[in-house]
Amino acid sequence: MGLLGWLFGQEKKGKPDVLERPKASEERTAAESNAESGGKSNEEFNEKSSRGSDKGSNKESGSRPAAPVFLAGNIQGIGDREQQEDSFAVFNVSDASGQETKGLLAVVADGMGGMADGQEASRCTVDTFSQRFRQWNGGTPVPEWLYTGAFEASRAVFSQTGGRGGSTLTAVHLRGNQLYWLSVGDSAIYLMRNGGVFQLNREHTYLNQLYSRELEEPVIDRSRAELDEDARRLTSFVGIDDLKEVDFNLRPWTVKPGDVLLLCSDGISGVLSPPELMEAMSLEPHEGCALLETMVLEKQVPEQDNYTGVMIACR
Repeated sequence: MGLLGWLFGQEKKGKPDVLERPKASEERTAAESNAESGGKSNEEFNEKSSRGSDKGSNKESGSRPAAPVFLAGNIQGIGDREQQEDSFAVFNVSDASGQETKGLLAVVADGMGGMADGQEASRCTVDTFSQRFRQWNGGTPVPEWLYTGAFEASRAVFSQTGGRGGSTLTAVHLRGNQLYWLSVGDSAIYLMRNGGVFQLNREHTYLNQLYSRELEEPVIDRSRAELDEDARRLTSFVGIDDLKEVDFNLRPWTVKPGDVLLLCSDGISGVLSPPELMEAMSLEPHEGCALLETMVLEKQVPEQDNYTGVMIACR
């Protein structure tokens, strides 16, 4: 876990910051889903039938500082796989009033290729968050609606695929200058700030459990954990029969002009190094996403996985 991820999860009165796991009866059932998934065009990027990058609201109210302006871009490719199993959506990028009232939401889901219905699982995950965001009126705290949304999505995927499909999940909700995030699985959320790139979330893989075990050994050997044949196995994903591991922040992180966020599947995070990510995140979102794709393809990784990235810059 990166430093920022630790800060979000720091302990309070000896117990970690967690919300009580929701019961099915306490949640609203997701209605029909409309969010589109996939797509490589930067023009198809937003809830209002465009998924591109646009300026958000920059209105001032009284003596309050100007609200941040968010620019967004995306990239998605199939790699060396037979089909695209990643899904994504971004909402209110070009809707200034929507950003003021509900904020900006970005979701990336990576369907698990080792399961039968990975594509269906990722689409169902994004659709569930799309519906919940449309229903959200600001009355429920952002961490709570994100957290309960993860469980609703997991139940929906399990029900829809009969337990044959699974997906990772990363979600970011920006409202004013406050950032909330949530993740399940091994997709990544990065923040670029002050000349550094930090991963905000902790990946749910067996490797992280092996790292913890190494801390108990007389001699810590990082490679011993990394060479384990099960190191990359997921310990949590959307669609699992009993979801327990969900990474999220209860306290908002304050975003500042110059900050850049990147949500991506492991077709990017598992291929590019932090310096390469920073090179791309230093550009405007559209240009940065194009560079991400160029660098991924130049690696010529055998059996390159699907890759999806959503980049959000605060101006």
